[in-house]
Amino acid sequence: MATTEEIFDILGNQTRRMILEMLATSPCYTTEIAERLEVGQKAINEHLKIMQDLGLIDLFILKQKRGSPRKYFKIKDNIRMELFVAPRVFDASIKTEEIDLDSIFERYPEYKKFYDDIKFDSDIRIIGRLKENLDYLKNELVEIDNAKAFIERSISELKEKILTTVDDLNLGEKEKKILIEIVLKELYSPQKISESLNLELDEVVDSIKILRERGVL
Repeated sequence: MATTEEIFDILGNQTRRMILEMLATSPCYTTEIAERLEVGQKAINEHLKIMQDLGLIDLFILKQKRGSPRKYFKIKDNIRMELFVAPRVFDASIKTEEIDLDSIFERYPEYKKFYDDIKFDSDIRIIGRLKENLDYLKNELVEIDNAKAFIERSISELKEKILTTVDDLNLGEKEKKILIEIVLKELYSPQKISESLNLELDEVVDSIKILRERGVL
């Protein structure tokens, strides 16, 4: 899984952002990308390899009517990149979960009807109908974004409440930091906690013992 630093390294490079913008529209081959961006093909290959190694894009081979098969790149299926910045929250991630259609259709029956319409209705080929469906999805996305904003704000407020509660426990600074790593970052291994906080493993183990004795853990 890509780290936050690797994700920002991708987004911080203009050429990579432009490549992603191209691939989000349609699959492209290396020479096509190089010519449109006016960047050397060797450099483009290096950018593509970085993004492919991080699991952001996929390579596939497409036969041509004439000449050798051509290597195309596309955005990886079922992937999304998320950036979550709020008070007490900073997270960037690349997620590749499969979409569980059954659970979505069970919770939102109207999506099942819509899915069946666009999948089986021959009228979907009509441009006007396509536009209606596109507008519907855009409106649904706005509603979902509103709900997501509420959830993200609630997460931020809960994390703030957790930090305030930790402060009220009158723990030592080391124990506070370790407790926050466990509760907010979900780091349960003493080894990982020591690496994250740059502490000796023995210090972490001793602090965890103190937290258990205080009944916090």
